[in-house]
Amino acid sequence: MKKNLLFIGLMLALSLSASAQYRGFSFGFKAGPNFNWSGSATKTAINQETKVGCDLGFLAEYYFTDNYALVSGINVSFLGGHYSFENGRLNDDLLLQTFQVDRVYKTVLYEIPIMLKLSTNDIGKLPLRAYAQIGGGLGLVPQKVKVRDGIDGAPVPETWTVSNKEYSLFRFSLKAGAGVEYALQESLRVFLGVYFSHDFLNNINHIKPNYAGNYCDEAGNVLVDGQGNECVRTNKLNLLQNRVGIEVGLLF
Repeated sequence: MKKNLLFIGLMLALSLSASAQYRGFSFGFKAGPNFNWSGSATKTAINQETKVGCDLGFLAEYYFTDNYALVSGINVSFLGGHYSFENGRLNDDLLLQTFQVDRVYKTVLYEIPIMLKLSTNDIGKLPLRAYAQIGGGLGLVPQKVKVRDGIDGAPVPETWTVSNKEYSLFRFSLKAGAGVEYALQESLRVFLGVYFSHDFLNNINHIKPNYAGNYCDEAGNVLVDGQGNECVRTNKLNLLQNRVGIEVGLLF
């Protein structure tokens, strides 16, 4: 009985030792371009153009087996968008007059991703592995969002203004990606990948008076028509950002 217990204990120790060699942390850096376009769950915002930005990031990977890892870090994404939506104002007779806003904007997103990474074994005799990853990202837009507006087909001016009340501070997105990584040394890997990100939270802030829920004047006051009725949208403005990015980086 003691021999059996000793054998089982030895096998468990060897098993834990074998699995432990695949566990550990890797750290690295990444950068690359991104391509952004706007979407809307309620179709109240219409995408007009895909904008090009860039990503910078620090990442940390924890391998709990040789082929599976948890990935997190900090992403800094320089983003832009171009979309249009309907808005309104009161004319001289205090009647609501609707008009189209053609909006260009840019901002910086600070994001913490949480991803599950699945890697293949080495491909052939090369220290080359393919990977896929899926998860989410929680982001903040703490700085002011810069915008340019064209009205009813007028050209969008080049001058940027600030719209820090209209846009939400928080972002939450679904993220997925894939790529390949090559081991230059035992503790140094280079990787190339692509990712897709789709927002779940409306980028428009509904708490403060703005274009989100009501027709407003330049001071952000809710407009009232000639009969004293608030000029409220049937559907609040809904804006979701999508982006595809290319990532190149090093892991140590």
